[in-house]
Amino acid sequence: MPSIRTTPAVLVLAAGTALVQAPSIASASTPSAPNTASPAALRSWADCPQGRMCIWRLPNAHGSRGSYAKVARDLSELGGGLNDHALSFWNRTGKTWCMYSDARFKGEGRKYPREPLAGAKGNTGQFGYKVSSLRPAFLGRC
Repeated sequence: MPSIRTTPAVLVLAAGTALVQAPSIASASTPSAPNTASPAALRSWADCPQGRMCIWRLPNAHGSRGSYAKVARDLSELGGGLNDHALSFWNRTGKTWCMYSDARFKGEGRKYPREPLAGAKGNTGQFGYKVSSLRPAFLGRC
């Protein structure tokens, strides 16, 4: 009777994103695939598509990411843990965007310029712990 080898599931925390690798089962006659973490699990600036406003849960484009073409009225309703945790951003749209401290574009608003202007990509600092909604600026104002 051939022996069966199992390896336990591995939980990997990579920049705030959890990956679970399923157990692998291989018989003595079948070679097993190597254990490698998916490169997609590691977030970076390159994950933000052209034409989108992206925010990440952690500084320097790490952690879970949200990508928006129009608006995000209430980040708490969208999942991904981004409400009050938008610590980095990249505005790859042709418009200035505003982030607000409260849902539905209320509270303090801050502008984030469009590419190729300076400041279109970076960290939000302490304000990122307040961000609850975002949208393109209306007539250049938040």
